[in-house]
Amino acid sequence: MRPLFRSDAGPQPIAWVWVLLLAALTAWAFVRTAAVTEDAFITFRVIDNALNGHGLTWNVGERVQPYTHPLWALLLLVVGAFTQEQFHTALSLSLALTITCVALIVRHATGRIVALWAAAALLFSEAFVEYSGAALENALAHALVAGLAVAWCRYAHTGSDDASRRRAAWMAALCAGLLVITRHDFAVLVAPVALALILQTRGSVRWGALALAALPLTVWTAFSLVYYGSPWPNSAYAKLNNGLSFDEAVRASEPYFRDLITYDAVTALVIAVAALRGLVQGRWRVRPLALGLVLYVAYLATAGGDYMGGRLFSVPFVLATTMLALKVTLRWWMTAPLWFAVTIALGVQHGWLVRDVYPHAEPRLMSQHAWLYPVTGWLSPSRHASFHNLPWAAQGLRARQEQHAVVAKCAVGLYGYNAGAGVKIVDPLAITDGFLARLPSKKPAWPGHYERALPAGYVETVVSGDNRLVDPALRDLYALTHRVATAPLWDEARWAAIWQLNTGADRERVRRARYDPNATWAPNLEKTSDAPLSCMGRLDPQLTVRLK
Repeated sequence: MRPLFRSDAGPQPIAWVWVLLLAALTAWAFVRTAAVTEDAFITFRVIDNALNGHGLTWNVGERVQPYTHPLWALLLLVVGAFTQEQFHTALSLSLALTITCVALIVRHATGRIVALWAAAALLFSEAFVEYSGAALENALAHALVAGLAVAWCRYAHTGSDDASRRRAAWMAALCAGLLVITRHDFAVLVAPVALALILQTRGSVRWGALALAALPLTVWTAFSLVYYGSPWPNSAYAKLNNGLSFDEAVRASEPYFRDLITYDAVTALVIAVAALRGLVQGRWRVRPLALGLVLYVAYLATAGGDYMGGRLFSVPFVLATTMLALKVTLRWWMTAPLWFAVTIALGVQHGWLVRDVYPHAEPRLMSQHAWLYPVTGWLSPSRHASFHNLPWAAQGLRARQEQHAVVAKCAVGLYGYNAGAGVKIVDPLAITDGFLARLPSKKPAWPGHYERALPAGYVETVVSGDNRLVDPALRDLYALTHRVATAPLWDEARWAAIWQLNTGADRERVRRARYDPNATWAPNLEKTSDAPLSCMGRLDPQLTVRLK
């Protein structure tokens, strides 16, 4: 097997003409396929609220963090302050970051053949293509993880030039730190590299690397604790604090891994090959990267997976592609034909996303792109400025026009964005609800969709503004979460509530509560679905209940 993974002494820069050509090819593929996903509109609503003076909030007056990507949200906020819109801003930023990612990988590949293979692998990866243009944090994370791998390898291969080694070490540390606040669970991916970097450096280089790696998370955590009352996004509580056992979480993740292998074998294979090569054949220079890949994939398996096929695999895939591009030498007469043949054959197995921008819409349930492209595709001829041809987007426009005050809704992204700040939304999936996120979910659960039963008195509480929850323990828990979300930032009682919620008071109250997670709320309707994927007891994403 060694000829397949033959390495040279280090990456040799590729001529800029090759970089520009391959970046342009990727840009064409991006523009052709880009389509904003439903979850991105959750962040868009928060940014829209902030730009209109309501703060970084989902429901006006309630400081709850529904987005999982602080750095991406802040980037959208800053640029959106100038553009005054979200859709084209997010896609334009994603395009620039995707070009940066590809340019980094191609520029530092070991040769032109390897650079061509890396570009082909990226284009034939549905995870990379679909989520680079989904207006989520993926494009930002792709650029940062490519920068991390390049900087780490430059540090490992730099000779006696102390200045070059110092710059490379600090750049690697900064990329690692920024990745963690791009999405907190990327800490699992970058932890081995960050630890190796600290152990390998000395003196001012070590202290500088430590500061650059820790500073982004330290600053954001301080802000999040003061503003939101928690160091973690509310979505982390909603998806990880779901009440599933270890075995149940692993079983829940099986469809997510099966979807990747079935529909995106290029992504799966590249991750596996890079991890295997890095651990078995790699020296200390690449083993931390490979170990990060293994740990992150294991984390996904134990966290229950997700419902957006490929989304959480795209960043480890980019890391794996960068590792191979920087460390493998392909010979055009021997190894290159095999690598290209396997990559292309697997890439077109179920329809190539770049060729067919509306592939496998029916069989692949987890593909956001398959069913959203006609509505939110950048070049889709059927896209409207208001996205009203998606049913729940039209429902959101109607809620704004009819001035609905409070509604219950599960597919909250486009609905909430179109409904505007005047509509308060109760989310049974708990992504945007600080109280429900602390309750266990119903079982069985669909990956990423952990539905909460609405406790007795909760609807009345939200509609009236008075705490009318029936169970005493849940009434106390709601009082704590509501105080944290609505009281003045420096209110003494609010800080007491923050302390209690972050030291286990929420878990203690949930243990005491009489609460049936499977008693999903079906208002004036017959509960018709016990399936893992449901909303308010029914398998109907259009179900919307006006409460006030």
